[in-house]
Amino acid sequence: MAVKLALAGAGLFGQEHLSVIARIPDAQVVAIADRNETAARTAAERHGVKDWGGDIIDLLRHTRPDGVIIASPGQTHVPLALAALELGIPALVEKPMAMTASQALPLVEADARGPAFVLPGHVLRFSAPHRRIADIIGSGEIGRVLSFSARRHRDDSHAVRYPDIDPIMMTMIHDIDLALWMTGGTARDVHAWRSPDGAQRSQTMVTAKGDTGAVWSLATSWTYPGEAAPDRIEIVAERGGIDFETGTYIRQYGDKPRSIDLAELGPDDSLLNEVSYFVHCIRAGERPSVVTARDALAGLEIAGAALSSLGRE
Repeated sequence: MAVKLALAGAGLFGQEHLSVIARIPDAQVVAIADRNETAARTAAERHGVKDWGGDIIDLLRHTRPDGVIIASPGQTHVPLALAALELGIPALVEKPMAMTASQALPLVEADARGPAFVLPGHVLRFSAPHRRIADIIGSGEIGRVLSFSARRHRDDSHAVRYPDIDPIMMTMIHDIDLALWMTGGTARDVHAWRSPDGAQRSQTMVTAKGDTGAVWSLATSWTYPGEAAPDRIEIVAERGGIDFETGTYIRQYGDKPRSIDLAELGPDDSLLNEVSYFVHCIRAGERPSVVTARDALAGLEIAGAALSSLGRE
């Protein structure tokens, strides 16, 4: 029997989720909600979904799905997820899980109480190349991570499409989560710089000192008038290092340097992997372990410290 899912948010990212769910044999969308009811109806008609409307909470009460995917605007994530958990419905909550760490706390507490859970939508935890890098680090082969550097640039249309959310929360949050995951700890001494000051269409740099001793250096920009530079991470460890640029290969340095062809890892369908994992957790009655609500909270705390450094709390 298919796992029944509801979707909150029929925008561009909600549409991506619908396309992915259509590829999962044991999952079915039973309700779509969007505050723009025309968008909800259009998506429902396109995907053969009977129940749609402007209020996801009403739809959750009516359809009683097994899970809900919350891909609505960031400011709605916490109240909608809390409502779902109160109804006993697990929620996949797209990033950012909340707009601030303090807003996230009630959701983290509700997740801990159970039985319904939150799966934060930190999609790179489900990316084949990033999982291979994490496996190399976890094996101890290159020793303790000494530094983690990342860049994640986007074209300047992001400043128009996302005027109400800071680039740190929209884009850099991915690399904050990767740094948490790959260094195995949180961070302190967080400092941020931006040029031009206060602008969405800007370059932002964040540095931090991890509590495991690793130094973080993260950069993101929404300035490119056209194609942006590819995403990149560089890791220096006690006995080697790793360099990865999206779409190329993983290069491992040290006593036994090697290149890992991404073709060896198979298709990198991160969103499909994420939603499939959500469906698996629901069906198996398991709580998420790949990424948890507390992991997302740790990322929000660091993002908040970076915004505070910029005077943009």
